[in-house]
Amino acid sequence: MMTPPKRKKFGDILVEGGLITATQLQQALSYGADREIKLGEALYELGFVNDSAVANTIARQLKIPFIDFSKIVVDPEVAQIIPEAISRKYKVIALGKRPGEVLVAFADPLNIFAVDEVGRYITDKTVVCVGVESEIVAAMDRLYVSAAKTEQRFEDAGEESATVSAINDILLKAVRQRASDIHIEPDHERVRVRNRVDGILRETATFPLEMHPNLISRIKIMGQLDIGERRKPQDGRFEMPIAGKEFDVRVSILPLSAGEKVVLRLLDKGTVRFNLQALGFEPYQRALFIEHLTRPHEIILVTGPTGSGKTTTLYGALNYINSVDKNIVTVEDPVEYELAGINQVQVNIRADLTFANSLRSILRQDPDIIMIGEIRDAETAEIAIQSALTGHLVLSTLHTNDAAGAITRLIEMGIQPFLIASAVGLVIAQRLLRLLCPSCKAAFTPPEELQEALGLAYDPARLFYKPVGCPQCEGSGFRGRIAIYETMVVSQAIEDLILKKASSHDIFRQAQKEELTSLRQSSIAKVLSGQTSVDEAFRVTMELKE
Repeated sequence: MMTPPKRKKFGDILVEGGLITATQLQQALSYGADREIKLGEALYELGFVNDSAVANTIARQLKIPFIDFSKIVVDPEVAQIIPEAISRKYKVIALGKRPGEVLVAFADPLNIFAVDEVGRYITDKTVVCVGVESEIVAAMDRLYVSAAKTEQRFEDAGEESATVSAINDILLKAVRQRASDIHIEPDHERVRVRNRVDGILRETATFPLEMHPNLISRIKIMGQLDIGERRKPQDGRFEMPIAGKEFDVRVSILPLSAGEKVVLRLLDKGTVRFNLQALGFEPYQRALFIEHLTRPHEIILVTGPTGSGKTTTLYGALNYINSVDKNIVTVEDPVEYELAGINQVQVNIRADLTFANSLRSILRQDPDIIMIGEIRDAETAEIAIQSALTGHLVLSTLHTNDAAGAITRLIEMGIQPFLIASAVGLVIAQRLLRLLCPSCKAAFTPPEELQEALGLAYDPARLFYKPVGCPQCEGSGFRGRIAIYETMVVSQAIEDLILKKASSHDIFRQAQKEELTSLRQSSIAKVLSGQTSVDEAFRVTMELKE
């Protein structure tokens, strides 16, 4: 028997509870509509609330219990009343029993579908409680992973069981930390595990050196690699559900003097949003990008170092322009995510399916739009430029520090300047900034000299934010990342500079005269909006032109 809480709108509950103002609610509704995200996500991204405060306010306004998972112990037998699939789908967990009652924590007690579905499995009176979603998920992970390990111990034995458990623990911890990569590396005394979280490596575990061969072998088996090969690099992949989510895991193995090192890249296909509204573009930058995406014959280049989010930006662009009347073909190495309605080609060097060879075949497939994962050589660059000049929209990436550097990089490859000037229409440079944790970031008034150093007129009422550290962000002060962009249109003046083989510095200065916003300026905009810190903005843009 289930009694759902009285139905109220989420936003109204937070306003009535004094957590946000009516003005902030309207701002978040508008922000969420622009980015096609839910109200709760919008409130978190704007820094108006944190998840603990939201849960407490809901509990107070609906007069239901708030569950602090740091102060309770979940009864595993009671938790099993609700099937794992239902628990993970609705973010709920049964906590324990009282005479004639079962306590159930909901991340969203306003979700009547969740309340009704859970009620199917409980015959006693259900006491609806509210908890913080991340804490509910962590409790589920501990519950179901523990059960899985118990079953595993009966199936495996000795060292094999310990190895399987170790790899599972490594993967689970990485997922909980939202890590993009896992590094498993030996030295002469131990095996060290480090996770890259929001672009920064953190040591998360160590294992005895004698476990190293078994750990590597286990990963090779999962990635369908050669267990006996220890002298050559190997690359593989596997798919695996981790903490209730489906992950595509890329495996890279490199022989070191101390033994083989493994790097695992985690791709969560369920949570990635390829949406231009949500990537970090300033409104005018997004409008400019969209304008160029509608042009039938030019190249749009996205530049930046490895791991700066270039592919995500290109996928966002393809999603935006994808329609039934367009034939969109990509050539990638590797294909990171499958996009519905888009033809994706995987580079295969062994089969002589290079970027250049793939492009030649693609041009015989009547494409409207071509996406090239990366321009690595002159041959690929020449085919890309000819494709643009013959009526195709071409999108690709280059490894350069800024937008102006992409032009000089193409010239260094041997591409004729007049071809570059004719074909390239827009160059976008990008970086990823860490976002301040909304649960613990602290406001401060920046001194006059700091504001002036950032090129700002002094405002005594201006507030900046700095990292603090809390359990939600594991003490780092940051949680998540957002892209910053520099968008450079190849204008007539810049075309003239290209024809003269001008330096990237001269091209950059001309672009600034044409109101280019540099990456440094874009990072300062994120500081002013309270999304990141001054130190983080400087860290990411330290080496760039101003």
